[in-house]
Amino acid sequence: MASKYGIKEVFGTLQGEGAQAGTPAVFLRFAGCNLGYEVCPFCDTDWLRPSVVTDLEGTLALVRREAEASFGGERPGLLLVATGGEPSLQLDKPLSDALRARGYRIAMESNGSRPVDRSLVDWLTISPKQGEFAQKEGHELKLLFTGASIDGITPDVAAVRRMVEGTSFEQYFLQPVDVPEAGGPNYAEAIRAVMELGPPWRLSVQTHKVVGIP
Repeated sequence: MASKYGIKEVFGTLQGEGAQAGTPAVFLRFAGCNLGYEVCPFCDTDWLRPSVVTDLEGTLALVRREAEASFGGERPGLLLVATGGEPSLQLDKPLSDALRARGYRIAMESNGSRPVDRSLVDWLTISPKQGEFAQKEGHELKLLFTGASIDGITPDVAAVRRMVEGTSFEQYFLQPVDVPEAGGPNYAEAIRAVMELGPPWRLSVQTHKVVGIP
């Protein structure tokens, strides 16, 4: 039986975070997550229920329509960001192959709690939400720095260092947590942590929120 995909939304914008910030991209946000809001109370995404459940061709049609509306068409090399929720639960080989055949570069933003088939993507971002995580390698590791502002797995630099032991990523980012009721984003706290950590760490800012795009 052909796969069905539960999709929350598809939209065109610029990537806002990490190494590819500023890159034109179609975001394919899958519904569903294996962790949940209990693990990630600071999650700013409504991934709970799909807006659309469709097959491969239906998914490609949604992506194509958004690429045409936002960028004038499916241009070769256009970034397709598979996100969620947890996209590794749904992105499979048929969908990956079909997207690549249409010229997309596929990036995935995963919580890393389960192994990711790296053959399905061209860029893998792991952003762990638990102290222990399964996917220890990829293109970039992006840790949300909770600091002293809220409860979390990264209260200080020592915790950050413990989390990355045994990992192998091309780039490492620390990102402030945007929890307004706790005074966030905690930019100053995250900046101090990056300065203490030193290379290869860099600060990741959610530029899409700063400039007011999706």
